[in-house]
Amino acid sequence: MLPLLFASPGRASPLIDLVGTIGGEGGAQGVVSGSSPASTYFNPAMLVAAGDSVTMSFLVVSAQVGISLDGRRGGDVPLSVGGRGILGGDSRPIPNDVVPSQWLRNGCDAGTQKDECPAPGFSARPRQSRPTEKHARTYVVLGLVRQLVPDRLAIGMYGVLPLRTFTSARAFYADEREALFSNSLHPELYGDRLTAISLVFGAAFKVIPSLSLGASVSLGLLNAASSATYVRDQSDYNTLLLNNSVTTAVNLSPTAGARWAPRDWLRIGGTIHAPQSFVVETEIAATLPSGTESRTSRRDVFHYMPWSTRFGAEVDALRGAHTVSFAASVHYAFWSNYVDRHGNKPGDYGGDYAFHDTLGGAVGARWAHRAVHAYLDLQYVPTPVPLQTGRSNYVDNDRLGLVLGGDVDLGLGGIHAGLQLFGHRLLPRHQTKDDSRIRDELPDDAVFADSFDSVRGAGGLQTNNPGWPGFGSRGWITGGAVTLRVPL
Repeated sequence: MLPLLFASPGRASPLIDLVGTIGGEGGAQGVVSGSSPASTYFNPAMLVAAGDSVTMSFLVVSAQVGISLDGRRGGDVPLSVGGRGILGGDSRPIPNDVVPSQWLRNGCDAGTQKDECPAPGFSARPRQSRPTEKHARTYVVLGLVRQLVPDRLAIGMYGVLPLRTFTSARAFYADEREALFSNSLHPELYGDRLTAISLVFGAAFKVIPSLSLGASVSLGLLNAASSATYVRDQSDYNTLLLNNSVTTAVNLSPTAGARWAPRDWLRIGGTIHAPQSFVVETEIAATLPSGTESRTSRRDVFHYMPWSTRFGAEVDALRGAHTVSFAASVHYAFWSNYVDRHGNKPGDYGGDYAFHDTLGGAVGARWAHRAVHAYLDLQYVPTPVPLQTGRSNYVDNDRLGLVLGGDVDLGLGGIHAGLQLFGHRLLPRHQTKDDSRIRDELPDDAVFADSFDSVRGAGGLQTNNPGWPGFGSRGWITGGAVTLRVPL
């Protein structure tokens, strides 16, 4: 067996989008407010308005996403299917990815007696026994702004680096096939997406006193791997012969931004982000001791982020010893082009299951008095995932968020200390399956191959889809960061 894996292109920044600006005063309004190193991602045009500085933050993100499954009301695939001697109405064997529901619940010991399965056996994997997303992760956030030509040309860098799991990519099926693996549902837009390395480099140029333009690129380290294997015994993988080769590659995804200040009390900003993803192309060539060879290929897509655009405005309501401003922004994301972890489009399950584009927004206020600055933002992000009433089980929720924070000048040569807290509520959601849109894994007209007798229990719907007959989801994503900003 000879699998060859290689990755291309771009690494996404779903984590940065989720937590907002870290180490500045942008909060959820980074497209127009709070010039800082984080502007490199949220609006690079704002870098020219930020002072020379280096920032370092310690970030904690806790994702507690709960998924509850409705109780099954029958619909089991009968134990007799384990014998593999069953034909469908077309006189062809039913697919061997259909296994008895009892095997999933209780496992199956290897043997030759009834209710047993071939060596090495089948381990139990009850529904939702492998937990969904419930993790707390830590990160270091690094930022830099340098004015190459004061108030005219600036460069910036912004990075979010996981401390424990440096990066991860985990594929899972969104339908009944996942029963053969975890037999569980998983949050579609969180999980491994929160472990992606995010590094952004950018520059800004002030065209005229009221207008700045900027551009940046998100950089990702991509793994390229090849594995050469020879399977000596298909029932005993301890005899497997294996050679691995691993390399890395770099891919870039651009962002363009603009900032316009037509009045000294009004600021307007906008950006456009190109799509980003981590793609793994897998080519498999299998050779068995018998001399049989077979080839195929697979495409996995991780950390996908679609084309998106942001637009925002900030208005000063009070200026003087106390400064108060209000900001609002909108974020439009083209999720209708979404590709899942196995390279499939949700619309393949039916046009009404395609993800839809989303329009989210945020409103907030800023306050400053002498050495102290603070901000508060409210944010709403709708889910792009339609109700999962059919075969697919994409899990996601509308999100309502609160971001607050601030910083203070410590009086030590311009050094600032900052604190940011955020909480996002994944609003409760429940969906009930439409049985007519679920794959019937054992046809009603199935018969035994040796006798052509009807298979008992084949009538009606039989399915191992872990999301059937329905499921609900809800949760919290919370966290915070402490920051130290040092002027250069």
